[in-house]
Amino acid sequence: MDNRYSSVWEHFTIIDGIHAKCDICKRKYSYKSTLTNLKKHLSNKHLINCSPANNPVRQNQNTHHDNIDNPDDSETHEPQPSTSGSSMAPVSSSANSCMSRPTEVARKRKQTSIIGYVPKKMTVDSKKKIDGALLKLFTKDYQPFRVVEDEGFKEFVKLLNPNYILPDRHSISKTYIPALYEKCVVEMKELVEKEAQSVCMTTDCWTSRNNESFMAITIHFIDSNFSLRSVLLGCFEFNDHHTGVNLSEKIKQTLDEWNLKKKVVLAVLDNANNIKNALNILQIKSTGCFAHTMNLVIQSSLILENSLIDQVKAIVTHFRKSTVANNKLHTYQINNGISQPKKLIQDVQTRWNSTFYIISRFVELEDSIRGTLGLLDKAPENLKGEEWIILKEMCQVLKPFEEATRVVSGEKFMTSSLVIVLSQGLVDVCSKMSKMNYNPRVLDIVNKLLCTMLEKDTWKNLEKSRTLCRSTFLDPRFKNIPFLHSTSILETTKEDIIENLTAIIRNEKNQTADRNEQIPPPDNGSEEVQDLQTFGHQSISIWDTIDRNAAEVQPSGTSTSRAIIEVQRYLEVAILQRNNDPLIWWRENSYNYPYLHILAKRTLCCLGTSVPCERVFSKAGLILNDRRCRLKNDKVKMLLFLNYNSN
Repeated sequence: MDNRYSSVWEHFTIIDGIHAKCDICKRKYSYKSTLTNLKKHLSNKHLINCSPANNPVRQNQNTHHDNIDNPDDSETHEPQPSTSGSSMAPVSSSANSCMSRPTEVARKRKQTSIIGYVPKKMTVDSKKKIDGALLKLFTKDYQPFRVVEDEGFKEFVKLLNPNYILPDRHSISKTYIPALYEKCVVEMKELVEKEAQSVCMTTDCWTSRNNESFMAITIHFIDSNFSLRSVLLGCFEFNDHHTGVNLSEKIKQTLDEWNLKKKVVLAVLDNANNIKNALNILQIKSTGCFAHTMNLVIQSSLILENSLIDQVKAIVTHFRKSTVANNKLHTYQINNGISQPKKLIQDVQTRWNSTFYIISRFVELEDSIRGTLGLLDKAPENLKGEEWIILKEMCQVLKPFEEATRVVSGEKFMTSSLVIVLSQGLVDVCSKMSKMNYNPRVLDIVNKLLCTMLEKDTWKNLEKSRTLCRSTFLDPRFKNIPFLHSTSILETTKEDIIENLTAIIRNEKNQTADRNEQIPPPDNGSEEVQDLQTFGHQSISIWDTIDRNAAEVQPSGTSTSRAIIEVQRYLEVAILQRNNDPLIWWRENSYNYPYLHILAKRTLCCLGTSVPCERVFSKAGLILNDRRCRLKNDKVKMLLFLNYNSN
């Protein structure tokens, strides 16, 4: 439809000669010979004005009338016609004689018509593509809306495409972003309705620099292709008291809007009591964020060396605040053959493993720090030799926790099956380190870590969670291996798997029986043929033999026995290598486990942390910056939703 230039077609897609579908809400409307019906829908439903005065394409056409006399601004590079009254400049007789020669005639160029100086009109389809790319500046990169009014950006766009007219920031804020948001909501609801059979939910609350409170809810599920999908249901303004009742009402309202109340198999939260109470009110099974739990264990153990850590922070702060000290540290590294000098890292309380990162970089630059401190006039007190050794050994102790946090915080792959494995691995590592020849002060930290993990309820209860045990068992990289140390846990987990699998098999049987009852009997021929086949009250059919044989080969045994057999076959297959993707394995082997793969799809969608919500709030902090301190909360909600779900 290159000949359609109305701005209506920026929001509609043609179905046939008389029908078009709204790109925002997906509804179909008739337009026949006029566009009035489509304009009314956009104006009433989406508050989009498509009057000719607001049509950028027509504005574009009008603005280019001035370019006719200035071909340098157009897209064509033909020579400019003469400014004299005639269409061509006068030609002398000698020139005529020269042009009469064949070679000169062949080289003679045609006169450029006036149409060649008029830029081609931009079609609606072309403008749609450019508008979509422009909106990614705001939804992907979080650029402020007023960037379209910056002179440098306008000049840059004009050089790329002179025919494109940039919309102003008010149009982007009030028309383009809301329309794109509404379209994305419709698409996400269709995806969730079609693909999400069971979901894992994460939720958390956050307060912005403007002292405004927000609540985020994300869901995670495995689609029909065994790919892990994530959807942000919303990041809402939440100004009520953060009580369990108020939080439960907001969560229930969101789940009802997305029709997910009966699909949530697990909710992951940050161990806050108000969120726990809210989920208990809604009767949703929940578990604490494993990364939060690890962070609490580490912080409680590092208290033993608070004085040493504070001394390290003081030295780092001095280098970060003093330009002289920082330059001398930089120069010292270059003089000692370090081609890419590094800076010291400052501690951030809200960042997990931040203490590990500051100590690790501090130890890495030990020689440079010692040498530079000796060159400074008012340098902070340097560490003693024993203290440097303690810091190095502390890095070795904290390294496994940092690795575990990094692994379990992944969002693109399943992590619930890793929680029990990582918790056992950390306990095992600390047990081994407690017997190593570390400094006594470091051994105190190791023993504190070990005792805290063994005594903390949230840590001890990990293996009591049926959902986590089920996820670990159904991960082909682990299966029953993490439970071999405890016969009771292994048997309980296996019985739970068989029980759930039995329910799936029974349900599939009932659905198959219902479908068979709805299928009409096969037509064995016309009435005349049936009369010939009928002898007395007994009929003869060509299908008798195959139907009888098919009935004899139907799977025998109860649903429970079939579940036991399928689980046993799963356990007999070789363990998958740890660096492989278990979801790809299930996709490739789903035909081997017709019922167990259904249970795996329902279970492996669970996460081990509430990191997705944490990352939403990190992005919210990027939006609500100094350049956008007056951005309204509804726009924040739209931008976060589009950023998270636009892929």
